[in-house]
Amino acid sequence: MCVFRPAHEFEMVTLSDQLICAADNQDELLSHLVYILKVILPGGVSYAEVGAASAVSKVCLVEEGGASSHSDAWLLLWEDGVSVHPVHKHTQQSLRMELSTLSHHEMHPSENIITLVTADRSVSLRFEEQRSCQSWFNHLQRALTNQRAAPQRPAASHSAARQSLYPVMDVRSRGSVPPAIERCISHITIHGLKVEGVYRRCGLAVKVNRLVEALMTSPSSAPLESDEQGVLDSCSALKQYVRQLESLIPDREQQQWLHAAVISDERSRFSAYRRLLRQLPDDNRATLNALFGHFYMVQVFSQVNKMSAHNLAVVLVPTLFQTLNQDLLRLTREFIFHHTLLFLTADGEQREEEEEQITVF
Repeated sequence: MCVFRPAHEFEMVTLSDQLICAADNQDELLSHLVYILKVILPGGVSYAEVGAASAVSKVCLVEEGGASSHSDAWLLLWEDGVSVHPVHKHTQQSLRMELSTLSHHEMHPSENIITLVTADRSVSLRFEEQRSCQSWFNHLQRALTNQRAAPQRPAASHSAARQSLYPVMDVRSRGSVPPAIERCISHITIHGLKVEGVYRRCGLAVKVNRLVEALMTSPSSAPLESDEQGVLDSCSALKQYVRQLESLIPDREQQQWLHAAVISDERSRFSAYRRLLRQLPDDNRATLNALFGHFYMVQVFSQVNKMSAHNLAVVLVPTLFQTLNQDLLRLTREFIFHHTLLFLTADGEQREEEEEQITVF
């Protein structure tokens, strides 16, 4: 669970830890929170939801519209509503409920369940801990009180409300990430960020091969295990799965990536990186975005897991390029550490394109 606190803080609660994360200002706080949520939450979550979120929790959807259900989901309370995003989004649809449409809401403390009711829908959600259930319910009541007291505001535009939390550089064609990769990233993020040597230590070969086969055929049911060895198996399976894909960076373009990596001026080098990303097929670019965003989160925990951006690059270069040299090592390290700058700065990219057009004229 993750909730906002006063003084530019947010609280993260797991089954074993409670962390208070602080920042110098609200913008930095939101930036840190988005980094975390974008590698945990499934696709389809919008910036409008996350940017105005006051509480985010992992829950079990136990009932919807009178029908019994037992599916894992992420629950967000944002400025104007509540949304439920299933973990396995390819089998279930996301739900969104405007706060203004809620006719009834109640908490069942003995079962850690919150029920939300509108004129045409009823949803019951079970939390893993009583503390998280109570905290989330308190935030919901506060949000409802604030909304009733606030003046009416114009509705946000459809495009702004649905702007994805996982943007890529060409917003007209986002591409998609293979479900197997999404599943591994989510699993490793939840269970493996504190595992020492994550991605460097090898999984058990027999189990890894079975995992890769399962990820190829039925990623939603692949038997990923949450103990330390299970995490290492999942990391090895993810690397092997990526290697077995058609190259995310086509062989015919790898020489261009090498040329970009040796550009001495950083601004020019990063501009070349962005141009190379724009040349990739949409699905390739979206997949690299997801992978490097995940690796950024892994190195955030480097004091615990001993995997800095450099250490990760040493492990990952052979997976992405099927070779290893110092130039590709620097490139991969920069793609991890500067993930946001390279993948999520559409405005900067647009300015670069305008400058290129002016140069041509």
